[in-house]
Amino acid sequence: MPYSNTATLHWDYRDGRVAAVVAAVVYSMWTLEVVLPGGPGTATGALADPESTLGLVLDSAHRTAAILVVLAAGLGLTLGAKRPRSWLTVSWWSMAVFGAASLTASLLPGRCVVSTDAACAVESLVEGAQGATATQTVLAVVAALSALLASAALTRDRRRAGERAWPALALITVAQAVAAAAVLVLAAMAYASSGDGAPGVALGLAERAHLVTVALWLLAVGVVPGQWKRSRGQRSTVRPAD
Repeated sequence: MPYSNTATLHWDYRDGRVAAVVAAVVYSMWTLEVVLPGGPGTATGALADPESTLGLVLDSAHRTAAILVVLAAGLGLTLGAKRPRSWLTVSWWSMAVFGAASLTASLLPGRCVVSTDAACAVESLVEGAQGATATQTVLAVVAALSALLASAALTRDRRRAGERAWPALALITVAQAVAAAAVLVLAAMAYASSGDGAPGVALGLAERAHLVTVALWLLAVGVVPGQWKRSRGQRSTVRPAD
């Protein structure tokens, strides 16, 4: 993006920070169920009817968010802090896997409008919903675990670097771990029971809690500055080849 007074366009690390923050906002858009029609509430595992206004909004928004996550991770790897930080590298790559898995899942057919919605993916599979496949469930699980690993690795890196924000990152990671575990356990129970037992309320609550923690993690990625800072003298832009 153009941050200099030259006519040359280039990517800047600030683009990555903005992408992460915007993605965090998008992952919070499920709260629109309060004002838009089509939100089933916590009575079902799905976050929205795919044919509703809310469903259409979430479907497009989360696909865009997945692209932004991959962009932020790529810019973090190429333009972020370059001192030897193995944990930071793990965090960026895990974030890229999360974005890629989410994007891939969003392109598959099915009724789940949020690609990381493991609850919906499992319920759709056991109920034999049209377009539901095991691939969607696997991708949702991969996305959840990748996001957790990215958050944990970032916390570890920020603690070793003496970042003052690391306790907040640790709290976000713990909350995300609890929410992800709840979603995966309840989804496994739903699969084992072949959809019997109506676990929709618990699944709905757990999935919403997980989306909150994912949004907080992405917000922290964009707001906390340490993982983006380079040592003096290092370049902070990538210019396209002529």
